[in-house]
Amino acid sequence: MGAFPRIDHRDDPVPHLRRLAECAPACRLAGVPGVRRSGTVNTLNDLFGALGSIATSPILLLVILLGVVLGTVAGLLPGVGPSTSIALLLPVAITLPAELSLPLMVSLYLGAEYGGRISAILLNIPGDPGAIMTTLDGHPMALKGKAATALSISALASFLGSILAFLGLAFLAGPMSQLGLAFGPAVYFSVVVMALVLSATLVGSAPMLGLTAVALGVAMSTIGIELQSGLPRFTFGSSTLLEGIEPIVAIIGVFGIGEILASTTMSKDSRAISSLTGRFFPTGAELKQGTLPGLRGSIIGFIAGVLPGAGTTIAAFFSYGLEKRLAPASAGMGKGAVRGLVAPEAANNAAVSGSMVPLLTLGIPGSGTTAVLLAYLMMYGLNPGPGFFEANPVLGWTIIGALLVSAIFGMIINIGASPLLAKILAIPMPFMAPTILMLALISCYSIHNSVTDVYIALAFGALGYVMRLVGMSPALLVIGIVLGEMLERNLQQALGLTGGDFWAMISQPLVLLFLGIAVLALLTALPWKQMVGKRLQGKSKSDADDESVTR
Repeated sequence: MGAFPRIDHRDDPVPHLRRLAECAPACRLAGVPGVRRSGTVNTLNDLFGALGSIATSPILLLVILLGVVLGTVAGLLPGVGPSTSIALLLPVAITLPAELSLPLMVSLYLGAEYGGRISAILLNIPGDPGAIMTTLDGHPMALKGKAATALSISALASFLGSILAFLGLAFLAGPMSQLGLAFGPAVYFSVVVMALVLSATLVGSAPMLGLTAVALGVAMSTIGIELQSGLPRFTFGSSTLLEGIEPIVAIIGVFGIGEILASTTMSKDSRAISSLTGRFFPTGAELKQGTLPGLRGSIIGFIAGVLPGAGTTIAAFFSYGLEKRLAPASAGMGKGAVRGLVAPEAANNAAVSGSMVPLLTLGIPGSGTTAVLLAYLMMYGLNPGPGFFEANPVLGWTIIGALLVSAIFGMIINIGASPLLAKILAIPMPFMAPTILMLALISCYSIHNSVTDVYIALAFGALGYVMRLVGMSPALLVIGIVLGEMLERNLQQALGLTGGDFWAMISQPLVLLFLGIAVLALLTALPWKQMVGKRLQGKSKSDADDESVTR
C-alpha cells in the first residue's frame, strides 16, 4: 500500500495552542497530590484544557465554524456527504497544521450530519445515508405545513445526540487507549478481521456483496512493494503502482467522482417544499414528546458509532425501529410524528462522536468517513491507536473538544440559517456536478502533482458508480483498502513472534474472542434459508427427474 506523504509544518501558525493547553486552569489540577490517581479527574483535566485552548484561539474557533458551515451545505446537497466533502478539502487541509486541519475535518463531519436532514425534510431526498430515516416523518410533517417546526426539532435532536455522545467519547477515550496498549500484533490482527467482517455484514442488505467489497479493498491494498521481501506485487510492470494505491486518491474517486455520477441521475421529489411554513420553534408538548426518544436515540447512536461498520445509517435505522415498536398506534409514526423525527436525528449525530472512539484509540475506522479521517491522520505522520493520546495529548483532546464546539455551532447555524440554507436546494445538481468534479480532480493532482493519480481516481470513480448500480457499498471498498495494510502488517509481525506457527498465534484468549465474534457475525449474516431452500428445490427437482426416467 502506498506511503502517505508526511507533512512537516515548521512554521506552525498556532504554537500557542500547546502553551495554552499546558497552562489552562484545569491542568493545574495535576499538581494536587493524588489527583493523577483518578481517571475521571484526568479526563476532566485534559478536556477542560482542550476547551480552554479552543476558547482562547480565534483562529481555531473560526476554522471550526467554517467546517460546520461547509459541512452543513455539503450535507444538504444530495450526493455530497461528509466523506466526499472531507476528501475534496484535501488541497486546503494539507496546507494547514494538524492542530487546525483535523478540527476542521471533524467539524465538517458533524456539520454534514446536521445538514443532511434539510433536504430529507424539504425534498424527501436524504443529503446523506444517515438521514434516510428522517424522511419518514420529517417530510410528512413538512407537507402538513410544519416545515420550519420540523427543521428546528431535528436540529435540537441532533444537538442532544451530539452532546450526550461527546460525553461518552470524552470518558471512554482514555480507558480505551490504555486497553489498546496491552494489545499485541496477534490481537490487532483479530480486531481488524472482526472490524472487516462486522463492516461487511452490517452495511447494506446483502452481506455477500459486502464481503465481496471488503475483500476487493483488501486485495487492492496489497498492490505495490511486499512488506517483508521487498518484491513488487500486482503491479503488472507499472512503475507507478510500485508505491501502491494512494488511499486518498481511491477515496476521492469512490466518494467524489462516483457520487457525482450517481447523483446526476437522481430526480427531485415532485412534492418538494418551496418555502418554510409554520411556526419555527416547537411547543412544550412537542419537546416533551421528543425527550425520551432523543435520549434513546443518542444511546443507540453512540453504541452504533463505536461498533465497526454500524455508523450513522445503522444507528438511525435501529433507533427508528425501536421507536416504532414502543410507539402506540395513535402516535402516527410515518405520518409526521415528533418521536419518529427526533430518534433517528439524535442517533446519527451521536454516531459521529461514537465513531471517534475506535478511530482514535484503536486505529480502526468504522465507516467510510472515519476511513478518510484515518487517512488524513496518517498523512500527518500520526498513528491513531494505543498510545495516541499519550503521544499527542493536546491534539487528541483538541479533536474531542472540537466536536463539542461544532455541536454548538451546528445547532445555532441550523436553527438560525435554515431558510437561507434551504434556498441552496433550488440549484439543479447538473449545474453543481462540474464544479464538484473539478475540485475532485484538483485534489487528486495536488497529492503528488501527478496526472497518474487523476487517472486512478477516475477509474475508482467508475468503479464506485458500478458498485452503486449493483448494490455494493463503496464505503466497504474504502475500509478494505485502508485496513488492508494494517491487517497484513500485524499478521506478519504476529507470525514472526510465533515462529510462523499460525495456531499458536490464534490460541490467545483475546484473539479467539475477536475471531469468534467475526465468525458468529459471518454465520448469522449468511442467507442460510435461501441456500437450504435452493438445495432442497434442486434435490426435489432431481428426484422428480429420476422418477420420470424410471417410469
